Amino acid sequence: MLYAVGVGAGLDDPVRDLHFTTENTPGVPLQVLPTFLTQMEGPSNWSSVLGWGDDQYAIAAVHGEQSVTLARPIPTRGAVSIVNTLDGIYDKGSGALVVTGKRVMLEDTGEYLGSAGTIIFVHGKGGFGGPRNPEGEPSAEMPGGPPDVIVSLPIGLNQSLIYRLLGDRNPHTTQPERARADGFERPAYFGRGTYGVIGRALVRGLCGDDPARFGHMQGRFSKPVYPGDRLDTLIWRTPDGARFQVRANGERVVFDRGVFRFADADR
Repeated sequence: MLYAVGVGAGLDDPVRDLHFTTENTPGVPLQVLPTFLTQMEGPSNWSSVLGWGDDQYAIAAVHGEQSVTLARPIPTRGAVSIVNTLDGIYDKGSGALVVTGKRVMLEDTGEYLGSAGTIIFVHGKGGFGGPRNPEGEPSAEMPGGPPDVIVSLPIGLNQSLIYRLLGDRNPHTTQPERARADGFERPAYFGRGTYGVIGRALVRGLCGDDPARFGHMQGRFSKPVYPGDRLDTLIWRTPDGARFQVRANGERVVFDRGVFRFADADR
């Protein structure tokens, strides 16, 4: 429920999202937003493995890409086992792309719940002579013509202050000096938080607010999102799901190369 509120559930319509934000509404059982899988964390020490220190917040890093795949809806109770992987590091010259993944299983049954992949751009860590790009990147070409659906959702002015309570204490989301040092004009909203807002838009615009229909979502962060922005998710339907792009305030593209697939397309 804290995650749902952290990614803006209830902000535009406090009644519509009660199945994500409350556990005691009569006739409305609690459900979990699919992108909550990104928030499920096991021990991760990729910065230490790469010789960059143990404090990942001390590194000038920004979220580059994110994917989530679910095999079934996330239960509201239980325990999970998580396997984290460091899948690659790529040389972009001015910095490095660090590719990580995780696989999540339900602990009581061993059932596969889902997986996630993350690409992080780390400033100043390039120039080591490695390959430039991972294989299998989503196409940059988006469908032509007007979108089939547009879902607009607000980012609250205090959105970062809520989201950080989930455990992500990245200082460039709250401290103006650190934000400018990391290349932002002011404190930015979290990348994973942005991803969650976009996931809400896709569940609303494509799944009729039913998270059980969510199968897979991926794409690339292209520009920062700030508290107070409005995110417009432009959706073009495809046979197994959709392609999508997200713009802040109808202007700058903040998330691109989006791919969505319904649950039955992945099973």
